[in-house]
Amino acid sequence: MSETERAGDLAFRPEAAGEPGPGRKPSAEEESGVPATDTEAKSPLGAGESLSRGGEETAQREREPGRDQEGVRGEADRPHGRSTLEDSTGIEPEGPIDEESPPLPAGDQGG
Repeated sequence: MSETERAGDLAFRPEAAGEPGPGRKPSAEEESGVPATDTEAKSPLGAGESLSRGGEETAQREREPGRDQEGVRGEADRPHGRSTLEDSTGIEPEGPIDEESPPLPAGDQGG
């Protein structure tokens, strides 16, 4: 057994962890919970809130080249559109590897 493996084994033994600490004291708000009638309840300390943009927000701010947005659809009002590119498959087109090979469309060529 190498020294690294031995050190890893020793570090992750339960007795190496020691006794758990005292933890934290929950606040009165945490103890009481949120009433079922509170329809404006917020996530505590921003937990679970996304810090990045969603696809819908990106589609509103940035137009994808070769794509026309036609509107929104469904209950979620998701944007939809169509490709204005002639041979669009959503995959960057590539030419054949060998000049003598026939050009084939992108996709499942497994048959």
